[in-house]
Amino acid sequence: MTISLTEASILSSDILLKGIIETVIKDSPILEKLPFIQIVGNSLKYNREKTLPTVGWYAPVTGTWTQSEPAFEQCSASLCVLGGDADVDNFLKATRNNVQDLEAAVIEQKAKAIRHEFENAFLNADGTSNQPTGLYTILAGIAWIASTAYALGDIVVPILGLQNGFRYECTTAGTSTTSQPTWPTVEGATVTDGTVTWTCRLGSYLGSGVNGATLSLTSLDKLIDLVRGGKPDLILMSRRSRRKLVGLARAAGTNLLIGEGALGQVIEYFNGIPVAISDWVKDNYTVGTSADCSAIFAFQMGEGGVCGLTSPEMIQVERLGSLETKDASRTRVKWYVSLASFSVVKAAMLTGVRN
Repeated sequence: MTISLTEASILSSDILLKGIIETVIKDSPILEKLPFIQIVGNSLKYNREKTLPTVGWYAPVTGTWTQSEPAFEQCSASLCVLGGDADVDNFLKATRNNVQDLEAAVIEQKAKAIRHEFENAFLNADGTSNQPTGLYTILAGIAWIASTAYALGDIVVPILGLQNGFRYECTTAGTSTTSQPTWPTVEGATVTDGTVTWTCRLGSYLGSGVNGATLSLTSLDKLIDLVRGGKPDLILMSRRSRRKLVGLARAAGTNLLIGEGALGQVIEYFNGIPVAISDWVKDNYTVGTSADCSAIFAFQMGEGGVCGLTSPEMIQVERLGSLETKDASRTRVKWYVSLASFSVVKAAMLTGVRN
């Protein structure tokens, strides 16, 4: 079962916790919509679809049937600990509470910091420093390398900037040559690379060129088309990219449609898909000689797509009480959380986006 933070805030009976959850999701397009799977234990192992089984046409009665199996890659996502302590000086609390509830204000700021850090990790974390693996790293995959031994089942994408929306599976083990092959763009097609044979598979990563390129409506349409099994639930980009998109729409003689979100905020739509901005989508990724590149994400949310992982308690608040070393009381806000991407074709990324 999945539950979003928006639903959790409705169900919460603790006024302080309800306020913290509402603070966390406010102004966060990711946390407003992202469903969370509540898991027991410290990690989740799941199978991500890799390749479909083959089928064929057979002669009636006399046909000789062949069997094939789908391929999966086993993935694991571990819950990570996100949180912080909020200390309130007892003297200030006793003498200044007539102006503002200091404890509530301090805890609210801690909740906002949790929101910011989760959004940053959701997009940019690389699985180190006690953090989960973020969407950028998950979707980027592993780039092809020259003169390298590859084993059966290895998956690569073209080198940085030339990603074409496909992945390539090693179906004959061997060693790659010194220069990148001409990658096929038809599902199931093969290419020989030294002694390696690569087979084309559907992917989720689209580059804008060796040094990036200016955003175009065509490239955004290609990104949306990479998400299969239905339209993306969200297109996520930086403020700079959103401004560029609005300009492109106006130049084309139209405007982005306007709607209202669950919390009453204004939402823009491109091709019927909500467009959201995040301050954690960088505008300074490096692609080739360009250090001013951004990325745009499009993904479906849910147990078959991109989903959050959390302990059953979700966000927790602990009142630790008075401190020994100073005249203050402490409240700890913590969240055991991670994320998972259950399907290669339910999320996609466009990189090298320049202004």
